[in-house]
Amino acid sequence: MTKSPKRHIVVDTDMGVDDAAAVAWLVTQKDNPIELVGVSAVWGNTLVEHAANNAAALLGALGFQNVPIVIGEASPVAGTPNRVGAVIHGIDGLWGSAKDHAGSAIDRDLVGFYRGIVAKHPGATLLALGPLTNLSRLLHAAPDVLRQFGAIVVLGGAKHEGSMTPVAEANFWHDPEAAESVLAARLPIVLITRDAHRSFALQRADLDAMSDATSRAARFLASPAKAYARVTEGFGEAIGFPDIVAAMYAVDPSIGRRVLPALVKVIAGNAGLARGQSIIGLTRTERLTMIESGSALLTLIDRLLRKEQLDVPGAIDAILNREPDNANVVLEIDEGRVREWFLRVILAEDAMEATGSAPTIPSTAM
Repeated sequence: MTKSPKRHIVVDTDMGVDDAAAVAWLVTQKDNPIELVGVSAVWGNTLVEHAANNAAALLGALGFQNVPIVIGEASPVAGTPNRVGAVIHGIDGLWGSAKDHAGSAIDRDLVGFYRGIVAKHPGATLLALGPLTNLSRLLHAAPDVLRQFGAIVVLGGAKHEGSMTPVAEANFWHDPEAAESVLAARLPIVLITRDAHRSFALQRADLDAMSDATSRAARFLASPAKAYARVTEGFGEAIGFPDIVAAMYAVDPSIGRRVLPALVKVIAGNAGLARGQSIIGLTRTERLTMIESGSALLTLIDRLLRKEQLDVPGAIDAILNREPDNANVVLEIDEGRVREWFLRVILAEDAMEATGSAPTIPSTAM
């Protein structure tokens, strides 16, 4: 039987603790072999220079130091960067665990970097783990580039409950203008929503197991993961690692249990608590009011009230066709499978090679 070729993946990341866990899993798992062909750093969880440094430190520690890295955008499309990520990820994004790897040698030509990626690997997968500022920049500077990806897996948005505000998920909240412009471009986007990833969390026992493990990935992640956990638990939250879910979906979409086509819009501008809220239209009614809440809809209602003969489904189709769906949204995942797969890879990688024995995965508290 002929083996399927490796999937080529490029990661756009603001490299905080959960990003590091996702990328460590991505490059060390062997169930669905991939080739990481590049990493672009963006502001978000930390400064863009720190994000690039963290990526270099992580990949170097895992033996992937030859993966090219580029430094991207340092601030959102509009306004100034928010530093709230430092509370959860530390000033440098990894709670001081990454040595200085970046320096001045890392590439800063974002557009040239991505042009090279798609020229060499057309149809590759782009995994976007942070604010979509880099993708927005690419759209405006080189609109052809993003259309050459086979899939763009975006961690962002929420249908029912936010994380930064009651209605806004963090990545979209950080740069709503970028998110809105990228979604409006109707690219091959899969949106990993907070609705999906919030069901997955690690337990304290999992972090203890990482501290005791001998694998390079676990050794790198254990200390910053525990610092991250202390803060998230201090907010009364579970120890969520949303980026892991996005990385796994990019490798194996079967972890998604509920994936639906949708029309997605983002509230940008000075919108107070609604800043960064993603409006996700799944039904015909939801989509209809997202597209036309003005004259066309009022005219349709008026004609119905006057009992004119009217092809209502056809009239609604005409409105819906003006703005086709722009993403597939993941709303539920197999969280048990995600946890087992992550821990099996992170705890076992080096131990499996040395001893041939499988790791002990902590049981989930019931």
